[in-house]
Amino acid sequence: MTHPDSHATAPVVIVGAGGHGRVVADIFLAAGRAVAGFLDDRVVGPVSGLPVLGPFARALDPGFGRGRALIVALGDTTRRVDLSQAVLRAGAGLATAIHPFAILAGGTQIGAGSTVAAAAVIGTGATVGRFCIVNTAAVVDHDCALGDGVFLGPGVRLCGGVVVGAGAFIGAGAIVLPGVRIAADARVRAGALVDVDFGIG
Repeated sequence: MTHPDSHATAPVVIVGAGGHGRVVADIFLAAGRAVAGFLDDRVVGPVSGLPVLGPFARALDPGFGRGRALIVALGDTTRRVDLSQAVLRAGAGLATAIHPFAILAGGTQIGAGSTVAAAAVIGTGATVGRFCIVNTAAVVDHDCALGDGVFLGPGVRLCGGVVVGAGAFIGAGAIVLPGVRIAADARVRAGALVDVDFGIG
C-alpha cells in the first residue's frame, strides 16, 4: 500500500477548523502524529485544544509552509482541491490522513492530501486520488479508481471495479454496483442505489 506524505514526520497543520478539520485532527492524533494547529479565516481558536495559527492565506506563504506538512480539511470539494493545489504550488508538503482503524488492503494507493476516516475499507488494487475524502465506514472495494477530489459520504459502498471521476460527490449510504462509472463532478444523492453508469454522456 502506498500513501505519499511529503513530510511524514513533521507536525501537521490542518487548513480548516470546522467539523471536517476536527475529524482530520483526530485521525492524526489517533495515529500518533503531532498536530501543530489549524489555519482558518473565521475561527481564532483554540479548537479541540489546538491553536489556530492564522488565516487560510498563511498556507500559501512559502516561509510558513517550508518543512511543514499541511492538509486541506474542507468539505467543499472545489475549495479543497483549489487550495490543495495552491499549497503545492507554494512549495509546502501535503499530509495524508489515514485513521489507524481504517483497513487498507495490499496494493492500494492513496493520493497526497487525502483523508481516510475510521472504519473505512479500501480493497486490494483500489486507487484513491489526491485531495479525496473517504468518510467514516465507507467501502471502496477491489480495483475501484477514484479521481482527484472525490468525496464519499459516511457509509458509502463502492462495489468492485467502480470508477469515480474527479470531483464527484457521493452522499452518505449510497451504494454503487460493480463496474459502474460515475462522471467527474457528478452528485449522487444520499442513500441512492446506482446500478448503471451515472452522468456519463
